[in-house]
Amino acid sequence: MMGGAAVPAATGRTPKPAGLKLLEGRAPGRDSGGRKVAKLPEFARELPSRPDDLSPEAAELWDLVVAHLPELQLLKVLDGPALRVGAETYARWRQAVAMRQAHGLLAENSQGRVAAPWVGIEERAGKEFRSWCAEFGLTPAAEGKLAKGDTSAPDDENPFA
Repeated sequence: MMGGAAVPAATGRTPKPAGLKLLEGRAPGRDSGGRKVAKLPEFARELPSRPDDLSPEAAELWDLVVAHLPELQLLKVLDGPALRVGAETYARWRQAVAMRQAHGLLAENSQGRVAAPWVGIEERAGKEFRSWCAEFGLTPAAEGKLAKGDTSAPDDENPFA
């Protein structure tokens, strides 16, 4: 290793955004465990502008996400670069899927028949995209957490509420 100490890899779950903690909370200003949630920064909740140079598949996803997330007031202008990366990751995944469908799982190289390079691209892009979706609340599990809504009212089925 050259110059400097190694940086340990992050472990554990990615912390949830404060807004999601509040949606899941047991009382106003508290998370699901009753802990106070730090006040959110006062970002203006405005839609980021779609970049002109997105690939067609990325532009399609951008428009879909931007059409639905404003209702949750989760998007801000600063989310534009993250949204761009997610959309282009989706486009890369779609291109790799098209290659696999057209040419199959295997390819020839000097070693003989091996897994085609687009298979690895498809797998990596799929994993990256799922992570991105979770960050923006776009997975079924994340949607379920957002759907909890107002938890300040007592829950008749929860003996601990």
